[in-house]
Amino acid sequence: MENLLDDVVFSDVSEIFIKFSQDIKESNNTILITSQPSIRGCLALAPIEAALLDSNIPYRRRFVNEPNQNYPSINVVNSNDQIGPYLNNDNNSLFLSDSIVEGLTGSDGDSKKGPLTAIAQSHALANEICPNSIRLRRLRPWILSGNWLDDSLDNTYDPVFLKLKNILKKEGSIRILPITEVKNPNLKNFNWIDVSYLKSLSSSWNDMNIAMKEESLSLLAKPVLTKNLPSTARVEEIIWNCIVAPGWETDMVGQLNYQLDKWDFDDEYSLSENLMNSLLKYGIIN
Repeated sequence: MENLLDDVVFSDVSEIFIKFSQDIKESNNTILITSQPSIRGCLALAPIEAALLDSNIPYRRRFVNEPNQNYPSINVVNSNDQIGPYLNNDNNSLFLSDSIVEGLTGSDGDSKKGPLTAIAQSHALANEICPNSIRLRRLRPWILSGNWLDDSLDNTYDPVFLKLKNILKKEGSIRILPITEVKNPNLKNFNWIDVSYLKSLSSSWNDMNIAMKEESLSLLAKPVLTKNLPSTARVEEIIWNCIVAPGWETDMVGQLNYQLDKWDFDDEYSLSENLMNSLLKYGIIN
């Protein structure tokens, strides 16, 4: 795995993460990790817990509605302020919050900015804590989940999402496939997709040339292209650019939709525990 903190997209957080991870590894204290009981909270806590487990660093996990003010701790903060990661006054507790950073530079040298989510930040921090973590490697594709769950892709393309996706593709953590090559796509939330037509395409896919494939996928997406939602950027990810990792039968978006569909706010603590167990054991939403 590449060191995420070496990439410019993480330049605003690298110093604080390097220092805090070093303090964790040198300390004998048990560290508390917290988040709200939510899908985002679990996806942010999982890589940190994986790194702590594989580093044999003692820790406790807790789902709470308010971040921990004591130390030592790592807290995922669900904030709309997008203030980025910060430390408490004693520098013993770290709080992870979304921030806006430069993702790509345009052809005219203009800055293309997007959200660096707490989920992506947690992967960078975890990578610094335990670069060779086996559990963390399985979780690597979920770096992208925070940007998918964010609303930036509803408005325009997300340069940070694209940058992170390129990093994962280059290092071999993910493959980008059309929906016809996903073994078990979850289509429940995509009622605009003609399931029969998709099955027919998938069965004859390998016999098609490139032009036929492009035309077929365009026809598959045509019913939704005149609607406001999902955005064109999301349709491209659903149809043309499905994110799949080794051993996955369902792409990332399909797994997220499965979890979103079954989420019950009256049972969010139990669901959060189950989701964490699935991510840590298997690296997937089971």
